[in-house]
Amino acid sequence: MTQENALVIENLSHTYDNNKATNLILDSINLKIKDGELLGLLGPSGCGKTTLLRLIAGFESPKEGKIILNNNEISSSNNIVVPEKRNIGMVFQDYALFPHLNVFDNAKFGLKNMNNLSRIEYLLNVLGIDNLKNRYPHELSGGQKQRLAIARALAPGTSFLLLDEPFCSLDLNVKLRLRSELPTILRNFNASGLMVTHDPEEAMAICNKVAVMNDGHIHQIDEPSELINNPKTLFVSSFILGNNVLKINFSGGIINTVLGSINNINLQENLDIKYLSISPKSISIEKSTNGKGTVISKEYLGDYFIYKVLVEEIYIRVRTCLTNNIAIGEKCNLNLIKNMQYFLFPGGIKNKI
Repeated sequence: MTQENALVIENLSHTYDNNKATNLILDSINLKIKDGELLGLLGPSGCGKTTLLRLIAGFESPKEGKIILNNNEISSSNNIVVPEKRNIGMVFQDYALFPHLNVFDNAKFGLKNMNNLSRIEYLLNVLGIDNLKNRYPHELSGGQKQRLAIARALAPGTSFLLLDEPFCSLDLNVKLRLRSELPTILRNFNASGLMVTHDPEEAMAICNKVAVMNDGHIHQIDEPSELINNPKTLFVSSFILGNNVLKINFSGGIINTVLGSINNINLQENLDIKYLSISPKSISIEKSTNGKGTVISKEYLGDYFIYKVLVEEIYIRVRTCLTNNIAIGEKCNLNLIKNMQYFLFPGGIKNKI
């Protein structure tokens, strides 16, 4: 059975200036979210994520394009459905709970029919806070507050949720537990959702698809595995994978980089490739008094180090085992590891060293 689209965005552009042609915050955004899907909207601060969220919620009117929710147009340049009539639930990072209302009263706040409170009881039970219904927000933990915020958003029978950085205020253990539960919660209530985040790990962990955004453009919308294996743009490869980006010179079937050369006889000479994107774990590092690199910083991340190394005025991140212990300020050599994968851009050409 073909899934229906819960949300469709077509050629959506927006600016806060009167001149439509300049300073576009969003530029020709197109995306679809199917019924039951959770889409992650991922990108750095200032890329336009919050503006898109506000347009979907109805807090802004688009300059161009339209937004369709459950086959009904809710936004265009000449038609705007007010937020309270969109049947969209909002979940904020700061919870936005009413401090003077207890858990049960907060959860039922958006209900139109107060004669049927069984849905509230069911929501609180599914979200594991039914034993807290008489407590007030200041008596709840961060995780309990966020569960309550989700319950309140779903209470009116909402079929679509907008989640704005919903886990960023939570401590790590609570964040991991609650985010793993979110897809199940949405499925239990036949709801779809769009979750805004700047954390690639968070989006990739729980979302059916992820839209990667930068400077008002969506670079790629795909399943997490596809983003990892086939990034379409240089930005996707660096932001999602945390890859290093190296300028290259390509001639005679050889790719020359600051870290050495790669023989690529299978590539056409007329390819207009300019950059190589490579994972920190595909580069080796060794201490050397005559090395070309200098260790600038060092991070301990459980079972490996991440070194930031300066080589010919370029910063390169390298992942290595804990036994390879090099001090900040020491000289080192970096080399490309044989048979490791890399990508060439433009084009997203995948190859091995």
